[in-house]
Amino acid sequence: MNISFIKQNDSRHLILLMAGWGMDPTPFAALDYPGYDIAVTWDYTDETFDTSSLVCYREIIVLAWSMGVMEANRIIPRLCLPVTLSVAINGTPTPVDNNAGIPEEIFNGTLNTLSDTTLYRFNRRMCGSAEAFTHFNKKAPARTIGSLREELRILGKRAHDVTAGQSMHWDLAVIGSRDMIFPTANQLYAWTHTPTIQINRPHLPDFQAIINRLVVNKRRVASRFGESRETYDSKATSQHSVAESLARNLIQFSSRRTTPYEYAIEIGAGVGRLTAIYANTLKISRLELWDLTMPSVCSGNENIIGIADDAEARLFELNDNSIDLVVSASTIQWFNSPCSAIRQIERILKPGGMAAITLYTTGTYGSLAQATGVSINYVSPDRIRQSLSDGCDILYFNTDHHTEKFSNTRQLIDHMRLTGVNAAGTASTATLRRLLIDSTLNRLEYNSTSIIFQKR
Repeated sequence: MNISFIKQNDSRHLILLMAGWGMDPTPFAALDYPGYDIAVTWDYTDETFDTSSLVCYREIIVLAWSMGVMEANRIIPRLCLPVTLSVAINGTPTPVDNNAGIPEEIFNGTLNTLSDTTLYRFNRRMCGSAEAFTHFNKKAPARTIGSLREELRILGKRAHDVTAGQSMHWDLAVIGSRDMIFPTANQLYAWTHTPTIQINRPHLPDFQAIINRLVVNKRRVASRFGESRETYDSKATSQHSVAESLARNLIQFSSRRTTPYEYAIEIGAGVGRLTAIYANTLKISRLELWDLTMPSVCSGNENIIGIADDAEARLFELNDNSIDLVVSASTIQWFNSPCSAIRQIERILKPGGMAAITLYTTGTYGSLAQATGVSINYVSPDRIRQSLSDGCDILYFNTDHHTEKFSNTRQLIDHMRLTGVNAAGTASTATLRRLLIDSTLNRLEYNSTSIIFQKR
C-alpha cells in the first residue's frame, strides 16, 4: 500500500482518504481543508502500511471510498491511531457480494476482461456523466493495465476472507443514489446498522463537498465561540438550562461516592456556568477545564486549571484508567465523532469513575436545516448509548425536547451569532438573504441527550 501526502501544512490533524481500486494521488490533488493535512492511500496489492509518517498526528479522520472501505475495515483497527471520524463512501466491508457489494458475476467479468477498452467503460460508469468523465481524464491515475489487474485480483480474493479480524467503528456511510459500481440497494443493505446519508452522486463523488459537510471546521468553531464570549452567558438560556440539569444529576449520583474525585476534566468549560454549579459542591482534588479557547477559571482556586486545546484530540493522549470524573455540557456535538469521544472517555475513566455528559442530538435545529439545506450531522441518542461497552453502567439517560421561539428570522440569526452557534455557517449568502426577506423562520428546536455512566 502506498501513502501520498497531497496537503502537508504542518498541521497535527489529518484527513486520510483511503482511495478505491485503480487510483493514485492525482485525482485528489486539489482537496484542501482548514487545519488539516490530507493524505491518500492507494494500490492495495500489498497491505503493508508504513505508519511512520502518521505518528505526529493528534487526530486522524478516515474517509474510505469504494474498495478502500474494505481495506480500512481490515487495516485500521490493527493500528494504534487516533482516529476520530470514520466514514465509508460508496463502498462496503464486503465489496464482492450479491447482496452487500458488487455482484459476483459483474466483479468477475470486470477482472477477466480488463483492458484499455473495458477500463474506459468502467471509468465512464464510475463518473456518471460525460462531463465528469472528461474532468476525471484530465487528472486520471497513471497506472498500467497489468498493475490494475493484479490489484483487482488480490482485492477480490480478500473480499472473501472471513478471517479479517476486528472491524471498524463506522460513524457514517455516504451512499450515492446514482452509483453504477456498488448498487445503491446493496449499499443500503450492507449499512443497515450504520447511519447513512444518501447523495445524488455517482460512484466517484465530490470529495471536497463531502469533507466540507462532514469535517468540523474547528478554527471556525473556536472563532465563533470566542467572539460570543461576552454575550453567551446572557443569551444561551437553553444551554444554561441543560447545564444546570446535568449538574444537579451529577451531584445526586456523586452523593453515593465515599472518596473524593482525585482528577476530573470538564470538556467545553467556556464561560464556567456549569463549573460554578458542581465544582464547589463536589470534592475534587484536581479539575482541568478544557476548551478550544481559554476557559474562564475562578481566581484563587489552585485546584482548577484552564487549558485551551482541542479536547477531541487531547482525549487520545490520556492514559487508560487515569481519570475519576469527566463532565461536559453542550459541547461534544461539535466533535467530528461524538461516539468516538464517548469510547475514549470510557477508556480513560478509572474503575468506579463517572462521566456526566449532555449533547445535542438528532432533530436539533430541524427547521433551520430544512430552510437552509445545511445541517450539522447530529448523532442519535441510540448511537450514544451503543457507544459504551458492557463494562459501564448507565446511571441516567434522557432526551429533553425544547423549542425556542423568536419574533422574526433576524432575531433568530442574531441569537445564533451571540451564542456562537455555527449551524448555518455554510449556508450561502443568497439563502440567508432569502430567509431574512421571507422572515418565516422563527424557532430553534433542541433535542438534548444526557447520559451519566460509571465504569465498572
